[in-house]
Amino acid sequence: MEKAKQRHTKYIGISANESFLLSTIRARDLPVFGVMEIISLCGWGRSRTYNTLVSLERKGILTRIKRNNYAVTDELAKNIFRIAAEAVKPSYISFWTALSHYGFTEQQVMIIQLVSTRQVAGFSAGPFKLEIVKFKPSRFYGYKKMDGFVIAEPEKALVDSLARPDLCGGIGEFAKCLRNAWPGLDKKKFTEYLIRFKNKSIVSRAGHLIERMGLDYEQIDALLNFKSPGFVRLDPGAKKTGVYDRKWNVIVNSDIGREEIT
Repeated sequence: MEKAKQRHTKYIGISANESFLLSTIRARDLPVFGVMEIISLCGWGRSRTYNTLVSLERKGILTRIKRNNYAVTDELAKNIFRIAAEAVKPSYISFWTALSHYGFTEQQVMIIQLVSTRQVAGFSAGPFKLEIVKFKPSRFYGYKKMDGFVIAEPEKALVDSLARPDLCGGIGEFAKCLRNAWPGLDKKKFTEYLIRFKNKSIVSRAGHLIERMGLDYEQIDALLNFKSPGFVRLDPGAKKTGVYDRKWNVIVNSDIGREEIT
């Protein structure tokens, strides 16, 4: 692979400065870098650094992620999670992206979804689109670092997705992910993360879905103390119906599919 990259860059023609910059970046294994990193690593002035970065971008060897952030184009696909984590701090990967990463869905998710405590506009990294959802600091928990990027733990990815089912393909897709994740899920941690989120609507939805799908869950009674005092829609984006689950105070306005129930 490295030889192929070298043949490609040699074919389009690169200068000594450009070759040195690329070698330096690859030696440090930096997924994302900017002017200041290059100045520090290469010992160049700002003008030389800026001109070299711009030239490499024009040749398609580098891709601009956002203002003053670059990545090696050939390594975008391999490093996209690391690039996302470096480009948006603090953040962690969650929602459908995380559920797909863990193999809970067969859907091929093309958008990289992140949770951050900052308001950050979405942007593109080459062919990849990054979507950033702001959470208040008290809900920024339940993540881990792996393979150079930060991602929600399976239990927290499910909690986040239940709060925003529109970001995981809808409540039906969430139910499929929940069933697939359930055998290996840490049920105690899932309960803790649900309650810690301090959103009684998601507790009611979780309780309803778990019972409706017949999932084995010893902590189910513990959730009843944290259910919504008023009725909430199972699918927040769908209209109300006249079907109610009075145990969990859920308006059952979505048919999640027979395969998720039985």
